[in-house]
Amino acid sequence: MPATDRPRGREAVLRALKQHGGMTAQRLASTLGVTPVAVRKQLEALQAEGLVQIAAVKQPRGRPVLVYQLTPAAAARFPQGYRQLALDLIEQIVAQEGEAKLRQLFQARHQRLLREHLDPIAPEERGRRLEELVRLRNEDGYMVTVEERPDGYLIREHHCPIYEVAARFPLACCCEAEFFSAAVNQPVTREASLVEGSESCAFHVPKELPAS
Repeated sequence: MPATDRPRGREAVLRALKQHGGMTAQRLASTLGVTPVAVRKQLEALQAEGLVQIAAVKQPRGRPVLVYQLTPAAAARFPQGYRQLALDLIEQIVAQEGEAKLRQLFQARHQRLLREHLDPIAPEERGRRLEELVRLRNEDGYMVTVEERPDGYLIREHHCPIYEVAARFPLACCCEAEFFSAAVNQPVTREASLVEGSESCAFHVPKELPAS
């Protein structure tokens, strides 16, 4: 690799630990061609970020040595193929079995979330159910905010982690609205969509159940 293409600083440390496994600061410094002082500075910063951890490894003789290792969180700093793999699999499912099968898969996931997180909350406790729904969506990376309005609430999703899927298969958004309705035990309607060019996805939740 040309010198100009070599990773520097923390990225170089991460790559070295990924390629060679756990190493002492001295060996890591030798591998990177820098001083132990310089490499320890980078290791301390990576520890603070939760990307590197220290393990005391026993030796046949003498004191244990401190070995620096990557944490599971460090995997996110390296190239991932999940996005393209997921898109390819979805395309293949739809090609072989149609969009109805994809709808079934979305619904099955939503039913699992309902069983695990929403069913323990009484249907009439709509406020708590809404709070739990927001928590679940934020865990999935949707960056949710809730605005109270005279006629109910507006759920805004400022980010869509499955944007490429939703853009290719609009039924993903339809299934999302159905999931929201079941989650809050209210008829939820979609008012805006990132895929359609809005600044956020927006869903309206009425305060009162409609008259039967």
